[in-house]
Amino acid sequence: MHTRVIKPTILTGPELDRYLARGWYRIGQTMMTCRFVVFSDVLRSAVWTRLDLDQHGFRKSQRRVMRRIGEQLRVEITDPCIDAAHEAVYQRYRDVARGERSATLTDFLYGDRPADLDVFDTREIRFIREDGTPEGQLVGFSWFDLGDSALQSLVGVYDPDFASLSLGYASMLYEMRWGIERGYRWFYPGYVLPGDTAMDYKLRAGAMEFLEHDGTWRPWEVFDPNRQATRRLEQRLAEVRRHLEDRDVPHAQELYPMFEAPAWHTNLANCLPEPIVVTIPLAAPRNVLCVSWDMEREAYRLRRCLRASAISRSVNDDLDDGTPVELFVVMAEVATREEPAAIAAVAADDKGRLPIVV
Repeated sequence: MHTRVIKPTILTGPELDRYLARGWYRIGQTMMTCRFVVFSDVLRSAVWTRLDLDQHGFRKSQRRVMRRIGEQLRVEITDPCIDAAHEAVYQRYRDVARGERSATLTDFLYGDRPADLDVFDTREIRFIREDGTPEGQLVGFSWFDLGDSALQSLVGVYDPDFASLSLGYASMLYEMRWGIERGYRWFYPGYVLPGDTAMDYKLRAGAMEFLEHDGTWRPWEVFDPNRQATRRLEQRLAEVRRHLEDRDVPHAQELYPMFEAPAWHTNLANCLPEPIVVTIPLAAPRNVLCVSWDMEREAYRLRRCLRASAISRSVNDDLDDGTPVELFVVMAEVATREEPAAIAAVAADDKGRLPIVV
């Protein structure tokens, strides 16, 4: 599967270090890893990054950012807080931030688990504007988790009225400085999405490394966009489409945003786990053949699927009406072939295109 999820009940610092070193990351109270992300309706490769804090020295421009913020705001490092002030800043941030975001801070930090089952050791960087009141005005914050020798940066939130201070980027610098002062070795800011600049601010932090397909970490300077997962997947599907065209088989290539559903929801385990598929219509309504490229097997897979409608909604937001989504429910495995011509031949077979009875 391109997305994998575990739900630990206990997670030690060394265990978190090992997960992060293999390209896993925290979502709610789970650890997950993925190859692909659908971002702004486009499939992107998730390229995991990290920074060696032992080798890091803050550039003059980075010191200037932190000095400017220190002159204008009060900076506190404390335990994470979810209150009305934090939620208000987060909702304002959601209005301007790109990508899919949790509906509430509770949803972000705990997912579908109650707050008393928190398995992570989390800290908060808090940015406060003095406004004459004892508590001041909260204008931004970030959360990060502690491992044994590693930190993982979770989120940087800011009030859009203070966007000129670059608090999202600055919060990373403060997290890094906090880790350096306490002897942490690695800083993990999550993934970047080649082809989209939304996450590129992470690369400004320092001499970043990226996780290769073979599990090795390499300097960002040698990253080759042509070797990313989306390129390899699209090339494989383009090959099979050419053979389907030669056989006059009607087909279409489709982005399937719900490919992560089987990893997150056990009741959806029979749904398709592929982000892009070539679909071939069948005689019965809502029935299709789906051709995909299995990156583990290095082979094409042909499945009979049923298009189903569903509603996706946040667990912790009673006011969330949900979002309509389409699922590909796998009804039968038809064939596995290594060559595009071979899988196209099976797909073109009239028997392979018999309707599914549901």
